[in-house]
Amino acid sequence: MTVQIDPDGVIAMSGATLGVGTTLGGIGDDITLQVERVDQWVDGPPTARSRTATMAEELAMLGGAAREHAVHYVDHERPLSELRELGYWLPDFGNLLPHEDRTVTENIESIARSDEFGALPLGMSQALLERYRNFRLYVPKVDVRSASGAISELTSLISTADDVHQGQSFIRRPSGLLVPQGSTADPRVPRITSLADDAAYRPGPNVTTSPTLGRPPTWARTGGRVLGVAGAGLTLYDSFAGQWEHDQQYHPEYSTGQRVASAGYSAATEGGGAIAGGLVGAKLGAVAGSFIPIPVVGTVGGALIGGAIGAFVGSKAGKAVGTALKEAGSAVADGAKKAWDSLFG
Repeated sequence: MTVQIDPDGVIAMSGATLGVGTTLGGIGDDITLQVERVDQWVDGPPTARSRTATMAEELAMLGGAAREHAVHYVDHERPLSELRELGYWLPDFGNLLPHEDRTVTENIESIARSDEFGALPLGMSQALLERYRNFRLYVPKVDVRSASGAISELTSLISTADDVHQGQSFIRRPSGLLVPQGSTADPRVPRITSLADDAAYRPGPNVTTSPTLGRPPTWARTGGRVLGVAGAGLTLYDSFAGQWEHDQQYHPEYSTGQRVASAGYSAATEGGGAIAGGLVGAKLGAVAGSFIPIPVVGTVGGALIGGAIGAFVGSKAGKAVGTALKEAGSAVADGAKKAWDSLFG
């Protein structure tokens, strides 16, 4: 059975409990002072101070234990439980909208740090690079002087057939056996492949007619890289700032150095995982989106939308891996600390 708590409420209750203990201590001191003034008429020494001190100590222990459980929950249990919730993996487009109860600066920062917004530059960067990187074109090689003769032979091999039956072309092997034209049994396939690869044509980025053919144009390369850096920067900033804010709220005892180390570790694990997963997801999404033309936006819009969706899903997956690594490291550190304390504490 999973039990969820309100950590902020528990911490507030813990603080109130400590306040009650302090008040009880003060009341005990006041009662003791009043009794000491008339102790000559009272049998035995006054016990109010010791009794209230004991109660205050018990309340302090209970309040401290409650706070410790709440902090452990927000540090370790809640991050892992969120990974099992469907809402963690689905985009919430409400995060891209401003809220009336926030200032303009707060809205800008909240939107820019959301996973939904961070997926946009990553997705667009990979969509641009993927679209122009995969330039599918067959062109003659300039260093082949006999290109025209090779093209003629290639055309002859492809266009001729020894027999046609029910619309299917067949090629006769030396043994006299008829095999489908273009199949693996076609004896001319190796020659056709040789002409296509080595003599007349070569696909994609291997073309030799121009060193720039098949490469993204300057604006696409620059824009893709800038967007990629922007998306990565937003992701790292969100991980760092989010952990810093978390430690400010739940670990006020941390020094500045401890907060920097904690936030940096979160940026390296969760942020680094999110960037890696987002870039991979954006590339796969851009490829898939370019093959699925979306009404109104077409194939270009499909690649952009697919890249953004892929970046979001990939960043979530990468962040989940980073969170698991972070929690595993924390568990090892906690175990080492307990072992150390048991030996030398």
